[in-house]
Amino acid sequence: MKIRFAVLQMVAFFGVMSFSSMALADVVTQFDDTLNSSDPTQSGRMSRSGVPSDWSATKGFPGSINGGVTYYYTTYTFDASVFAGGQYIQLDYFDYSTTTPEFFLSAYAGSYDPNNKALNYLGDAGSSPDYFSSDAVSFQIVLPDATNLVLVLNETIGSGLHALGKPFNIEVENFSDTDFDSPVPVAAATPEPSTFVLLGTGLVGLMGAARRRLAS
Repeated sequence: MKIRFAVLQMVAFFGVMSFSSMALADVVTQFDDTLNSSDPTQSGRMSRSGVPSDWSATKGFPGSINGGVTYYYTTYTFDASVFAGGQYIQLDYFDYSTTTPEFFLSAYAGSYDPNNKALNYLGDAGSSPDYFSSDAVSFQIVLPDATNLVLVLNETIGSGLHALGKPFNIEVENFSDTDFDSPVPVAAATPEPSTFVLLGTGLVGLMGAARRRLAS
């Protein structure tokens, strides 16, 4: 997990809580980050099916490919309390690179095991952001109640050849239903020390926090 953003995230956490009685926010967080050589690696990666998961049906795990290739990845864990009253999650991510698409985002319930990528799988984007376009790639998942959300951002080319040090952007939104209604406000929970809680409606982006693809 990204320890270097802990201070920014805690500032965002308390900032959002202070305004929670004044307005509802669909955006849980939006932030930039990068993959670095200090991040963990895994053998193989999830296959890109070209079909993004959405709220209409459960998407089956699309399988893994390239088991002999090493890929850098990073994870972001969101405490379950963040999504109480709004388990319909939409995720958007954007690749700032102007060369080869290099990143892929997927979602898991509770935890991620790089040796068993199908375990706890919730959904994925189906594709990587198109570097010929300025559009982000979006997908949707339904988060089980009282379950932490884990996002996995992995490179797609392997061995960090093109992805390391290049920024990407991730946005997390939550809704109370498939009509994109705002979630019911809930009392803030105290973050557990072992959990990297990402919060803030754009405070992280405003504070300047700064972070892939290969054909399936």
